[in-house]
Amino acid sequence: MRARSSLKWMWPVLASLGLLVGLAVCGSEDPTPTPTPTPTPTPAPAAAATAEPAAPTAAPDPTPTPDTSFEAQWAQLIADAQAEGELVLSLGGTDSRHIRDTLTEFGKKFDIRMIASTGSGSANTTRILAERARGRYTADYNLAGTSSTQRMIEANALVPVEPLIVDPTILNRTPEHWHLSPKVWWSDVDNLYSMADQLNIANFEDLWYNTDRLSEAEAAQITSWWDIADPKWAGEIAMAGYATRGSGATGRVRIHLGLGQEYWEAVTRNAAEGNHVLDFSDYRGCAELVARGAVTFGFGCDREIRPLAESGLPLKAITDTMVMEEGLSAEVGGTGSVIDQAPHPRAAQLFVNWWYSQDGMETDVNFTRNFAPAPKLRSDVGQGKVPDAEWNRVGQLQSLLDRDAVFVIDQGSDVFEEARATSLEYMQALYNELGIVFTP
Repeated sequence: MRARSSLKWMWPVLASLGLLVGLAVCGSEDPTPTPTPTPTPTPAPAAAATAEPAAPTAAPDPTPTPDTSFEAQWAQLIADAQAEGELVLSLGGTDSRHIRDTLTEFGKKFDIRMIASTGSGSANTTRILAERARGRYTADYNLAGTSSTQRMIEANALVPVEPLIVDPTILNRTPEHWHLSPKVWWSDVDNLYSMADQLNIANFEDLWYNTDRLSEAEAAQITSWWDIADPKWAGEIAMAGYATRGSGATGRVRIHLGLGQEYWEAVTRNAAEGNHVLDFSDYRGCAELVARGAVTFGFGCDREIRPLAESGLPLKAITDTMVMEEGLSAEVGGTGSVIDQAPHPRAAQLFVNWWYSQDGMETDVNFTRNFAPAPKLRSDVGQGKVPDAEWNRVGQLQSLLDRDAVFVIDQGSDVFEEARATSLEYMQALYNELGIVFTP
């Protein structure tokens, strides 16, 4: 009973407490208002101040444009070649005799030591190729004949020459600088490795006679190449051999193209009588046979007969003054090539540019030891030591071409290459038939 009365008394108290809690939760009739945030006023823009102009940003220094002028390339090439210090050349038989002073002048001009491997072009080529097979690369520049050059090409031992040229007058062929322009003439059939540098306007071969055996009046009767093919001259003609890939190959092809196989057979049979067809490089022996009167005529031995004539021996050239009835040949030739993996590549590049320049050709035509060099293919090069008769023909070249009085022989053509193989085949067969000893 007592507990129940206590509970009865507590109910009003609990009710009062509940009312107070409800008022606290629901708020009173005048609650404290939740403050509203005062917006931050946007400041008025200030008057723009006059700013100092920004200092310009310094531009980076421009990359200098390389100087690609000929003068700059030439100066750099000379410096590079001089740093290498030397140039090693492989020479053929003819250049071994004639070009020494020209090479000396190049060496002095550019302060480069010149080393020349002399002897026959065939022997030097064999040595170079044997060295290369063993991984040895000893030579920079090749000055041998067309046959030796072809062997080097077949062995992939040469580099194309055009990318090495910096002198603009060498490839830009104009009449001001070159005969037979605008064509670039070559002495290799690929037209890549050996540019021609000579223009030989002459009879198809040189013909000399001994003045003690033939009078001047009798010599004047020799007006055609077929005159010395007459059997009456059997045993009266000396010549160096033509049945070879080496020296004499160009002359053989020239006569094959201009006169034909029948002529070759007839004149060779005359020379074989008495055993007067010598080996391919024996021009000295040929000259001596004519000089001492063992035979009347010397066929194609000019390089050795002319010096003997200059010394006063009884020798005279029919072809210096006589134009044979068959006309003249204009032969564009001369060989020179840069060897692959040369030990002195910049010196080789300098030489090839100089060799085909006006200065290089002027130097060669004046310093050659050849008594009768061919004129240069450059029209801006003077006469030098070129004989008057041949030099005069150079001045008549255009009129000779206009009259179809000159037969142009292009050593870089397929026609020339085919004639080389054909003429070699039948000449070797003829030599074997006649019992002539020869070096292939």
